[in-house]
Amino acid sequence: MRPKPIRLITGFVFLVLLGSLWVVWEGGETRNAANIERRIDGDRLALAWTFDAAGPLNQLPARVGKVVLVAPPGGPLIALDVESGALRWQYDPPEGLWERSYAADERRVFVGLPGGRMAALDSETGKVQWERDLGIDIQSPPLIANGALYASTTFVGPGLAGDANGKAKLFALATADGRELWSFETDNYILQTPAIGGGTLYVGGSYRGPGGVEEGGHTRIYALSISDGALRWVYESTDGFVKRIYATESVAAFVAYQDFVSGLDADTGNLRWRVEAGNWVPSLSGSGDTIYFGSDNTMLQARDVNDGRLLWEHNIAEGAFNYVLNAPARIEDDLYFLTQRGDIVALNAFDGILRWRISTGIKSRAGLTVAGGWVFIGGADGRVSAFTESPPP
Repeated sequence: MRPKPIRLITGFVFLVLLGSLWVVWEGGETRNAANIERRIDGDRLALAWTFDAAGPLNQLPARVGKVVLVAPPGGPLIALDVESGALRWQYDPPEGLWERSYAADERRVFVGLPGGRMAALDSETGKVQWERDLGIDIQSPPLIANGALYASTTFVGPGLAGDANGKAKLFALATADGRELWSFETDNYILQTPAIGGGTLYVGGSYRGPGGVEEGGHTRIYALSISDGALRWVYESTDGFVKRIYATESVAAFVAYQDFVSGLDADTGNLRWRVEAGNWVPSLSGSGDTIYFGSDNTMLQARDVNDGRLLWEHNIAEGAFNYVLNAPARIEDDLYFLTQRGDIVALNAFDGILRWRISTGIKSRAGLTVAGGWVFIGGADGRVSAFTESPPP
């Protein structure tokens, strides 16, 4: 049974929360020596530390170098030592911050502030390096790639009045100083985090279309040149609010409110394929030509991004509605995810066969982050939990 139709702007708030959750931000996950990705031995995985952030955590923790970032609603943005969980610094501006809007590269942390501003902080000290007034609020994580910050804006979301006539913009900013490289104004009132495939940038969201839609809403996805923001094509449907886009050089795949997963041709924007994914698919992720997603019927699927063909599926055991939170994270040949009941699960990424499973009992809204041999979970109770491999006896 699908969620009830959402007809009012205020109904998008919960969907915005889900759509802003990421396992790995493309371009935003740090790749320095302190954060080299590697597979995890489940037999040795153990709880290393916890930290109380004093508020529910609705966004994935983000590791950058020697710190991991979390933020409760309204802030502050908290940086914790990866090894010990000790507080390294926090950023707490008077006006608060949008707790789902942070992302980081090797040197800086970027976060959206109420009133349409964005701040860049030094990742080691939390010191503000630059601020920029964009005039439109940013509530989803920006995409960081090639020295640029691709920031999606919104006129609808938690804490905002809601304006269905607003024209959201995608900004391309230089990460070093925040100067605008280019911007693209859309006819959407909300945009989600972009995705890159080849030289094309894909960004989508909702807009006020003609006539009523019984369930879902109007979806519009833009394909832009990453170099200058020039429009390549536009795709429209009634799939509803876009939750996530994953792109390769040939296909842009997305999942939206209607819980269909669709693949668009990168050259033309035409629909290549469309499959029903199950009820309530929170997000999707991808690696190469494979996409991964789960639904609340406890099934996790792997599909070929080029034609939507099912490669394998895995049924999560241990009870009904023990579904995948957010989207799986692929590290080498393993696929990791957190379930609704707090189980950390690792599957073989090529066939979906279970490698290992650990029950934590943690109730999370966002899922898990896997980075540099660590697993970080932000709890609905505000507690950050960090797991790593214990040393051999």
